[in-house]
Amino acid sequence: MRWLVLPDEARRFRRLSSSAEALAFIERFWRRRDPDPEVPGNPFAQEFFERVQAADLLYAGEGKRGSLTDRGRAYILLGSPSVLRYTHRAAPAWRPGDGRSRAPSGTELVRIEVWGYQPADLTVRILALLTESEEEFPVEVTFVEEAHATVLVDGEDLLEEAARAAVRIEE
Repeated sequence: MRWLVLPDEARRFRRLSSSAEALAFIERFWRRRDPDPEVPGNPFAQEFFERVQAADLLYAGEGKRGSLTDRGRAYILLGSPSVLRYTHRAAPAWRPGDGRSRAPSGTELVRIEVWGYQPADLTVRILALLTESEEEFPVEVTFVEEAHATVLVDGEDLLEEAARAAVRIEE
């Protein structure tokens, strides 16, 4: 749930003082994200947990569940991208040596991974929020491959919008 929790929900969750309050919070959390609470089941929650399982398989590494990685987060919130690009780019490099210097000691090639999403790839709710912000398509999420992880470097706003779009109504 960590990728879906909005800031106001996180504040409320930290103030809970009993298991009963926590259970009520979780029930309300998923109800707010249920596209039709009158119908049994919650297709949003089902898809969420299916994506968590897939992310755990696809992006696990270095002792970390795939769903807890930056790519796992993007996959959970946005789904599969329709465009996937890999490039290499020169970046400043700091190498061991003179510990007093903060200046880069050269450059190295880093691997860049870009996930692109067209309107057809996104949910109606995400599209509505992106249209309000006059976002141009394709929207992209960019990662850099580091020694022990692939790290999000661009697209944080898009992921935050996707988390907000998951909420059916603001109460």
